[in-house]
Amino acid sequence: MPKNDQEHIDISVVVPVRNEEKNIPELTHRLRDVLSVMGLAFEVVFVTDENTDRTVDTIKAEHRQDARIKMVKLAQGRGQHMAAVAGLAASQGESVVFMDGDLQDEPEDIPLLYRKMQEGYAVVSALKERKNETALRNFFSRSYVRVMNYLSDSRLLINTSLFRIINRRMADELGRFEEHDQDPTLLMTLIGLPEASVLVSSGERHSGETNYTFWRQINVAISCVVSFSTKPLRLISSFGFFCAGLSFLHFLYVVVLWFRGVDVPGWTTLAVLVSFLGSAQLMSLGVIGEYLAHVFMESKRRPLYVVEERCGTLKNSNTEPSN
Repeated sequence: MPKNDQEHIDISVVVPVRNEEKNIPELTHRLRDVLSVMGLAFEVVFVTDENTDRTVDTIKAEHRQDARIKMVKLAQGRGQHMAAVAGLAASQGESVVFMDGDLQDEPEDIPLLYRKMQEGYAVVSALKERKNETALRNFFSRSYVRVMNYLSDSRLLINTSLFRIINRRMADELGRFEEHDQDPTLLMTLIGLPEASVLVSSGERHSGETNYTFWRQINVAISCVVSFSTKPLRLISSFGFFCAGLSFLHFLYVVVLWFRGVDVPGWTTLAVLVSFLGSAQLMSLGVIGEYLAHVFMESKRRPLYVVEERCGTLKNSNTEPSN
């Protein structure tokens, strides 16, 4: 990927946001303080889409005060992962930080990530001592990591999130992926460049409520499992062989009883078997349907996202849009 000749940026901070109007001023203030002390040329790229508050206007106001605060607004809501992909494509930095916009990822930890990356790592993840979430969310998060580690070739760490720093080599490699259901954190593990982690603290949400509902987390988890693993299909096949084995053993059992002259009532057994196998078939068709749906959507080759508006000079943008 050619280097942008407009301005040299040492570090880009990509922040997907939605309905974070009250958090953005505090976040930009703390980012500006931290990155200025580091003595690096920086940019902060907010990526947003569909908001019900004044998030876009707030980002524009911050940009008017500091041109290093920039924005990419997507035309449709594609989720946090695709927002991160769009922000990465627009970033110009030699290194890129991904973080949330609610201040649970603390800007003051960026120097720790940056110094660790200077030791020769392509990715440095923020490993949190604990997550300031509800017990249900923490349980689901840990379960999701364990399931993904079992089902895929990826190896995620417990108590990690999007918060991490990558070098330009990793950024360029991520840019080569064109699939629609992308999870940058999983893709980084698949690429296989050197990784490390540092222990950080988890901040408190500054204002507002999380945009990730429980069911939305479930949908994201299902998409990631289907996108990064074929083991569910193999498990279905194994389950089919298991059921066939049980049926054969039951058949032998009935034959033995018949030869012994024992009357075997079969209506209850038949009803249970039919219900069990019918449910198993429906579940199997559902899993296969998820894979077919993903293949169908990928085959259309639609654009990953559509940029509705830019604010600030970004990669592949020679002029600064009016705002």
